[in-house]
Amino acid sequence: MSDPLRPVTIAELSGLAVGRHWELDHVLEALETLTPVRGHIHVLHRGNLLEVEGQASTIVTLCCDRCLQHFNHPLGFDTRELLWLGEGAQEAALLEAELDSEGEALLELDPDTPCETLDPGGSFDPAHWAFEHLSLQLPLVNRCGTDCPGPASWGSQATGPIDPRWSALAALQSQQDSPQES
Repeated sequence: MSDPLRPVTIAELSGLAVGRHWELDHVLEALETLTPVRGHIHVLHRGNLLEVEGQASTIVTLCCDRCLQHFNHPLGFDTRELLWLGEGAQEAALLEAELDSEGEALLELDPDTPCETLDPGGSFDPAHWAFEHLSLQLPLVNRCGTDCPGPASWGSQATGPIDPRWSALAALQSQQDSPQES
């Protein structure tokens, strides 16, 4: 049985009138998760672009930047994205976008919106697309919660043994704290 999340060529997608749909219930190699990534991805070829819509969720284990304890964090996305095919300017794609019978654009495209481009001779990888969107949801600062206890020692009064890597600094501190003899 082949992996249902295998990349599909752009040429293959262009021949599918209803696009391609993937149901996600997989572990992604590039993302370490506690649960499989569950959701769906749908991609539709629209001439000069791919319209990709997807929703997925999973749970990852992170390390709190404050107290260094591990905690579970839900990750998920629910998004729709346009991926341009080729290296043309967005304006050219706007001019060539599919039109309805009255000549109105089927898709509302904002020329100021940055976008990703794909090689028309290349392929679309649903697993990589899901990985990218889940990775974008990772927090910049990992906090286990509002009641995080913080580090074991906040003040200058050490409650345990001093880390040997700080011994030179501890010696300087003790010299400074001891009364100077004149």
